[in-house]
Amino acid sequence: MAEYDLIIKALAERYMSHIAALVRGGIEVHAERIKPSDKEAVAVKRTSDVLYKITEDNYEYIMLVEFQTRPDRNMAHRLLEYTAMHHRRYNKPVYPVVINLTGRGLPYSQYIFECVDLTVVNFNYRQINLQEMAGRDFLYRGPVGLLPLTPLMKLDDQLEKVLQKCADRLENEVPEENDRATLYLALGVMAALKHPRELITKMLEVSKMQNSPLFDGIREEWEAKGKAEGRMDTLIDMLEAKFGSVPDDLRSRLMELKDPANIKETIRKAVNAETISEFSRLLKN
Repeated sequence: MAEYDLIIKALAERYMSHIAALVRGGIEVHAERIKPSDKEAVAVKRTSDVLYKITEDNYEYIMLVEFQTRPDRNMAHRLLEYTAMHHRRYNKPVYPVVINLTGRGLPYSQYIFECVDLTVVNFNYRQINLQEMAGRDFLYRGPVGLLPLTPLMKLDDQLEKVLQKCADRLENEVPEENDRATLYLALGVMAALKHPRELITKMLEVSKMQNSPLFDGIREEWEAKGKAEGRMDTLIDMLEAKFGSVPDDLRSRLMELKDPANIKETIRKAVNAETISEFSRLLKN
């Protein structure tokens, strides 16, 4: 399981009402965690990131929330499937939501399926792009359970100031050490989706993250990613020294490389290439 999956699961279980309030635009609702355990849940081999039973002004419904590290063009199809499945299982209305942790997502929140003279499906869902949300209110006055998401929001302050404010609030407002450590770890993991990891580890005290029960499951992945980022820096430096500036589109393609073996092979191609154009062709192959 990816590191962010562990973090989202922890936040979803501990701070249900905070996440539900984020989805509903600050409206306070009563949220209960749903844990599918029947045979159908096993058969589909997939459970939703967040599935809550919500009571809002005496109205009960299911809130289905999917978190995405980056927008997914197939999300509407998948969300339709999950929505129908949960509606049938619980016999309640379902409120489907996608929260894009990074990126703007699709320009629409609707999926229409037609056949001959029938509109078979007209499916609407809620889409939240964190980078478009004003983060200042969350940073200074929002629920502590949402603090790990604030570095991904639209903020006027520098990252250093944002992380320091989050850390101060966690110290002052979260009395339980395990909860505080988990939120501290979540802050680092979420911030790393958008900002340089080495800057985050300089600002946040790793010793405080280590108190979280989740830290052992994340440590190896962080260390591996740290090594991969170091190799990527080496590759970019090599290309700039050899060929001059690296085009933005090529740089973006390189930054998508995560596997250490792929990065190592790409460095070898950079060594053998005579021009940046040749390197780009080798990379495509």
